[in-house]
Amino acid sequence: MIIKKIKVIAFIIFFLVIIGMMINNMVAYIKAEINNAEEGMYITILGGSNMKNKGDTNACGYVIRTRNNKLIIVDGGNPIDADLVYFYIEKYGNSKVDYWFITHPHIDHVGALIDLLNSDKEFEIENLCYNVLSLEYYEEHDKRGFEVETAFYNILDNEKIKNKIICQRDQVIDIDNVRCDIIRVANPNIETTEGGNESSMVFKFTATDVNKNMIFLGDIYKYSSEELMERPELLKSNCVQMAHHGQNGAPKDVYNAIHPEICFFSAPKWLYDNDNGGGYNSGRWKSITVREWIKEIGAKTVKAYEGDQTYRFTSDGIYKVYE
Repeated sequence: MIIKKIKVIAFIIFFLVIIGMMINNMVAYIKAEINNAEEGMYITILGGSNMKNKGDTNACGYVIRTRNNKLIIVDGGNPIDADLVYFYIEKYGNSKVDYWFITHPHIDHVGALIDLLNSDKEFEIENLCYNVLSLEYYEEHDKRGFEVETAFYNILDNEKIKNKIICQRDQVIDIDNVRCDIIRVANPNIETTEGGNESSMVFKFTATDVNKNMIFLGDIYKYSSEELMERPELLKSNCVQMAHHGQNGAPKDVYNAIHPEICFFSAPKWLYDNDNGGGYNSGRWKSITVREWIKEIGAKTVKAYEGDQTYRFTSDGIYKVYE
């Protein structure tokens, strides 16, 4: 009888030890997940009007969240993308955007912003960050974009914008755990019919706690790319927003300097495939050539025409998440 009781007690002790170990492991796991959840940043590429059933045209828009849920937007896309952008402002920002960065004032980049600021939707932009050239410059060197560039100037005094930051080259903007490095700003000395695209501001977001980053090229072209290659050491990044929607923009040496792991194409499928209606690679664009460059680097591609996609930057790497 005594032996039997000892066996029962031993079993109970063993059982309790096992339960204790499981609880300790669970607590450690939860703590690790909590710590992990607080690190790095999330970047969402917006599908929007890149998608076949929602416009099937060029659009550039990104939503970024920091460790402590500061909300950053890059560009935003076309006017028809305004509701999509506003959805994310409400979802992640509680109707507030902490920082809104503009690469350049073309309709497929700032159309949604202009539409939202002219709407009755209630939200605020704490900081609008940009560097644009004069309207006189755009009228002479970017006639096709002049109407939207004028509209952009007209919204700069909108009461929903609390602060305006005219960015400067080599400026650093700290946003929670994310550092923004302004690498290049608009240059009035570049006089070309592509003046609107050549005025693109280039900047890099780095999650400093995990040392992972993404560079935004806007629609840089020949001369702005040459400026970047004067300091190629600043370009190295884990991810890149492909210049000019991945066609007829930055040359190969810029992408070699960036040497990305992941390339984000803000483009419709027809442009990604260089399809002018005659099938794959039937168009005049450089998309397939650019894709070959990326293939040589060994980078993965993310296509906006497949819809909104979120990537998480952590100490363990960069991976797609489903929210």
